[in-house]
Amino acid sequence: MKQTSLLTILFILLSSFYSSAQEGKNGFGNLSENSKQPIEAISDEMVVDNDKSEAEMTGNVEITQGEIYLYADLVRVIYDEYQSNIKKLFAQHNVVLVSGNDKASADEADYDIDRGTIIMTGNASIKQAGNTALAERAEIDINNGATTLSGRVRTILQPAED
Repeated sequence: MKQTSLLTILFILLSSFYSSAQEGKNGFGNLSENSKQPIEAISDEMVVDNDKSEAEMTGNVEITQGEIYLYADLVRVIYDEYQSNIKKLFAQHNVVLVSGNDKASADEADYDIDRGTIIMTGNASIKQAGNTALAERAEIDINNGATTLSGRVRTILQPAED
């Protein structure tokens, strides 16, 4: 009986953690709302390779788009063939993504604009509404806010206040 009630409580807490990601407009920091905003990038150094349609920023990289902030030691941006739109963005070392009150961090992040996903690997951590999820890999779907965690997932859930 005690085990059943503990599992029931855990299920309710997990449901509230993931449903809190669905409250508001679109889950993790409402990422899709910011996708049409201008992008500002700041770094210690930037190297652009037009032949490869790539740019690499290193040292204290800060990228802002609307209410989204990305921090990392290194970010590589891949453009489309016309060099007018970003296709992919790779961030490495001390990666932190902040959107609203939500925060995610990892060793690396892969943002695929066409696919609409951000895949964070290596010590991935997502913090929302006082709750924390830790895993080796976290995949955030920008369109619907769904997050899939894998690789020894640990959740720390705060009880809902009355």
